[in-house]
Amino acid sequence: MLDLSVQDYYDGKGKIDELRSAIGENYLGNNTLLDVSEDGNRCIVIRDDKKVSEPSWLTWNRMFS
Repeated sequence: MLDLSVQDYYDGKGKIDELRSAIGENYLGNNTLLDVSEDGNRCIVIRDDKKVSEPSWLTWNRMFS
């Protein structure tokens, strides 16, 4: 899977901006988006009281698909 920054560059859909505007939101019951990296390719999520770093495309798919 391509990094989200690469996808945004080609499709211009602003998925990284969507993620940044959703910081603090809870999704799928036990996940809260805590931060998006500067380049937009990684997200920090609180899942079951633990901080987890995951690819931003995965977080975006879970939140907005």
